Amino acid sequence: MKKILKQTSGNIERLLQHSQYLNYLSKRLLTYLPAEFQQKVSVIGFSTKKNKQNLTVATTSPAWASKLRFYIPTLKRLLSSEAQFSQLKRIVIRVIPPKISAREEGNNPVYSKNSATIIKNSAGHIDNKELQASLMRLARSVEKNSR
Repeated sequence: MKKILKQTSGNIERLLQHSQYLNYLSKRLLTYLPAEFQQKVSVIGFSTKKNKQNLTVATTSPAWASKLRFYIPTLKRLLSSEAQFSQLKRIVIRVIPPKISAREEGNNPVYSKNSATIIKNSAGHIDNKELQASLMRLARSVEKNSR
């Protein structure tokens, strides 16, 4: 994989450079924030339009976004003193929760062995074919996850 990323093909190299640039911007931003933000905040975009710069920052939850909003005025002032952020006008906050599958989290529902039978029987008494097919798919899924 490293060999592919180090190739000089235009798109991959630009993507890698952009990723490194966003990581650099994230580190610069985090120098002005308390340590508690280290794993919760990252820069996902930086754009310039009509000599006005916008910095887009991602947080892992709405709670962290709220905490970060309190720091926006201070961040704008401190970052504006750096040459690369000299035209900074706006910091936009986006909430992007970390991707955790339900299986990893252990929140899968547990069904009894009788649940699939009940769902199949219920599906047999429904005239709507789409709903009946949907219930049958649900019954198959329940069978797989039953104890």
